[in-house]
Amino acid sequence: MNIRSPFQLAWRSFWTLKKQRQEPLWAQLAVGAALALPIGFCMMLINGLLTGRVSDPGWWRASLVFNLFICLTVAYSMLAITRAVEKLLPAATIEQLAKAADWRAALVINAIAVGGVVCGAAFSLSLYSRFSGWDAWGSFMSHSVAQTEFLAFVMVVATANWFWWRLRVRQDTLLHQAMEAQLRLLQAQIEPHFLFNTLANVQSLLERDTPRARLMLETFTDYLRASLGQLRHTDSTLAAELAMVRDYLTLLQIRMEDRLRFEIDASDEALAATLPTLLLQPLVENAIEHGLEPKIEGGRVHVRARVADGQLTICVDDDGLGLDAPRRQRQRAGGMALPNIRERLRTRYGAEASLTLTPQAAGVLASLSLPYRRQA
Repeated sequence: MNIRSPFQLAWRSFWTLKKQRQEPLWAQLAVGAALALPIGFCMMLINGLLTGRVSDPGWWRASLVFNLFICLTVAYSMLAITRAVEKLLPAATIEQLAKAADWRAALVINAIAVGGVVCGAAFSLSLYSRFSGWDAWGSFMSHSVAQTEFLAFVMVVATANWFWWRLRVRQDTLLHQAMEAQLRLLQAQIEPHFLFNTLANVQSLLERDTPRARLMLETFTDYLRASLGQLRHTDSTLAAELAMVRDYLTLLQIRMEDRLRFEIDASDEALAATLPTLLLQPLVENAIEHGLEPKIEGGRVHVRARVADGQLTICVDDDGLGLDAPRRQRQRAGGMALPNIRERLRTRYGAEASLTLTPQAAGVLASLSLPYRRQA
């Protein structure tokens, strides 16, 4: 068993609130120990330097176990308080607080950290006094240096948490910007081919079917206007995304004629949902380019969206050639679409969102699931 992945997962999410956790308990405890023990050792070293006892081996033997025990208890107290908060608060509140950019998250995490320090220190002093026979509480209360060090430790923890939060905000912002830049690059790679194909179709139709050419040009204008508008924003509504998908499918239906049939079905609740811009479009493009367009007789695409149990589920169902169909040379750019969607979902929603592809007797069912949020 490779222990690195659970440990890394626990490390990345140690100060993040989550309703459901993937990392095992042992990994969470290991991360707590990895944070607590070096800090405890450093605090001891500082205490030894201030008191002039750093060179005394007897002082180290007498206080090392005690100080490391306190630090471990503090770390595990923070962990316990964090998990208690996750269990008690509603999922919607946890998700909001888990967003690094929300300043309330910094306050909650700081409160958990300070509460963990106070509760952990009190519990460890009481426990140590009981089992060792030494009056740890009395010693602490009678030494002003120990009390000052404890207050300093609380301030260090609070300050470190604050800077950690600021670092997370910056990292998440940079990652989000990188993902959006990658999305625009992907769109820039795909759009020219679609643009030139459509204009060529319009030119061809002008000579033999002027009404259809006019309809295609009008639909294409609406599609371009919506597409360019969407690229200026990071979030959209499902209603706006489906309007663009409808224009896209209408354009292809004019070109493919009877070889393409489509249906869009979304509940009113689903239409009001917010989601990242251009998240749905690549799934529909994949269904056409990889499934239906290479199929001689064509086929159908069914897009449906529903809300259940706080999750928005969007399904793109086609009866095309399926996942095992050979990819054409010109479709290589499309191979970036699905990994891009999954990375955007992971960046925005973590484990609460998913994209799954299910082979069918004919075609593929692409299911997109993400937390349901309405536009403010």
